Amino acid sequence: MTVVEPEDLFAMRPLAQPVSDGQRAYYLETRLDQSANARQTMIASVRLSDGEDRRRWSPVGVDVHQLTLSPNGQQLAFSGVIHDHAQLFVMATTGGAAVQVTHGDADVHHLLWSADGRNVYFQVDRIPQDNPATPARPAVQVVDRLRYQQNGRGILPQHVIHQAIRYQLATGDQTVVLERATDFTVTAATTQGLLYDAERLPHDEHDFSAGVYWHPFTGGPDHLLTAALTAGSFSQGQLASDGHRVLLWGQDNHVPNVSQYHAWVTDVQQPKLRDLTAPRDVEVGNMLAMDSQQRLSGRYVAWLNDQTVVTLENTHGRLELMAQDLESARVTPLLTGDRAITDFAVVDQHTIVFTESTMTSVSRLKVLDVPSGTERELINPNATYEAQRTLVTGQRFTFKGAQDWPIEGWYFAPVAGKPQHPAVLYVHGGPQVDFGYGFYHELQYLAGRGYGVIAINPRGGNSYGQDFETAVLGHYGDGDFTDLMRGTDAALALDPTIDPHQLCVTGGSYGGFMTNWIETHTDRFAAAVTQRSIANWISFYGTSDIGYYFTPWELKQDMRNIQALWRFSPLAYVKQAHTPILVMHGMEDLRCLTGQGEEFFVGLKEAGVETQLVLFPQSNHELSRSGLPHLRVERLKRIDQWFREHLPATKEDE
Repeated sequence: MTVVEPEDLFAMRPLAQPVSDGQRAYYLETRLDQSANARQTMIASVRLSDGEDRRRWSPVGVDVHQLTLSPNGQQLAFSGVIHDHAQLFVMATTGGAAVQVTHGDADVHHLLWSADGRNVYFQVDRIPQDNPATPARPAVQVVDRLRYQQNGRGILPQHVIHQAIRYQLATGDQTVVLERATDFTVTAATTQGLLYDAERLPHDEHDFSAGVYWHPFTGGPDHLLTAALTAGSFSQGQLASDGHRVLLWGQDNHVPNVSQYHAWVTDVQQPKLRDLTAPRDVEVGNMLAMDSQQRLSGRYVAWLNDQTVVTLENTHGRLELMAQDLESARVTPLLTGDRAITDFAVVDQHTIVFTESTMTSVSRLKVLDVPSGTERELINPNATYEAQRTLVTGQRFTFKGAQDWPIEGWYFAPVAGKPQHPAVLYVHGGPQVDFGYGFYHELQYLAGRGYGVIAINPRGGNSYGQDFETAVLGHYGDGDFTDLMRGTDAALALDPTIDPHQLCVTGGSYGGFMTNWIETHTDRFAAAVTQRSIANWISFYGTSDIGYYFTPWELKQDMRNIQALWRFSPLAYVKQAHTPILVMHGMEDLRCLTGQGEEFFVGLKEAGVETQLVLFPQSNHELSRSGLPHLRVERLKRIDQWFREHLPATKEDE
């Protein structure tokens, strides 16, 4: 047995987007190619009856992004990157070669089948190229909108034409069926029309509502089906078999950005919006912090049959699948327990295929018999890896945080127990996410390196109800800081072998902000590593791709009160810092721009704090989850190296 290493990223095989025709289960399997230094995703399948006869379905050299199955189960349609562009492919489930349908420069995205299985709908975004720029003759960028950039994409192109295209399998014809000057996503199609979601007021840069629309093929205006809650944000519209009832995923936005997502239902013929999840105080969706999942579908609601819907819910660090009867509103647990249901698809009213992860299992494919509740594992491509590694199950603990609120956390004991050892307080991002029962490679790596790992869900995080999630708004660095410090105390009491003089702290994004806040408000930690952090809310406001709206949402302050923004900024307290701290930042991060790390680094140097700035090229805010593989490995090693170089010596070391 060996401990988890950074290079284990190349051994893991996360699964996603399962579908089934009743005979075989098809799914995406991703690996990180060490020689190519890139992510590669393929389609594979196994027999639904026994999980045997594993086959590869997608062509070699095609990096698959999305997989869909026709309603009759006879055809697969998928998008995949070949020669630098995402194209549409179709192939029969009986076998044979995949047929490449598109060959253009516009990337194909958002595939779906028509209800009758005769057509595949896909989308492209066409950018005018009147005078294309070249490396030798770059073009200027002209900006006249607040939302002009996006992490992972850069400066957003202007004058884009967004198209939905219908591909007819029988004739091969491709026809544009919907074209808009603003973005939209088609989610369902029949012979009568399309369902799509889009921003309701795309030209109002302070309005963040989104609606689900019905676009009739017979002509006439598009109908907003969510008009009863114009301020809400809705998507994932799915038609029932009757062709007119619509299942949605959305939030009412009564608290911007933080209102819980619920399942909703409306009707194309009579759009009366109904919240199916209320009055239950739960989040429908996946906000669980994990670093090993790839290409998940993002599907959170589905029809099980005409009277029952299925929802993926995030509760107390778990991702669970629930069924709800529309008439009685009775909720029946389908898949629960200490695990994360990462993706799923309804095969029929009796069968669901799904992928799951646990603290000690990367990813595996299973099938559920709904009437009996019986689960069967179909395939676990990570079984050998998991058997050869010493993996730690986090020990759940609770404690009283600020205002005596009950706070939950998990403690991952070091693999090699010693009389005294260091521990790392790891702060999650968000803040509206949560630690829990999914596989987290980085936490396992730190436990393997001899650290106890303290993973806490402070107030502001997800899966504990609406009030818990909103408690941090306007109070960054207040109750959340107290929760984290009391959680560290609770972990020390839980494991007396933790050396209180060898405590470390790290986190990214909001976790980076909290690491900076901890750095400037306590000296109890021996070493710190801050990642993709926020140090200065004033500069964040005007430079981040989300700054101008996220800041007032989260801090309840805007640029009219500079002093308030400064009071929330760790940089304002940098002269109080003493702990040696490593500052790590992606050079293409547009969420928390590189300047945030640079400002904090300069302030730390001026304050005489031992520090170092490490910048990762070609890396954005998603470095730790989907960045270049070799940089993900180096990032992990640098965290461990910084901690080891700055931990005080113990009697055992002398």
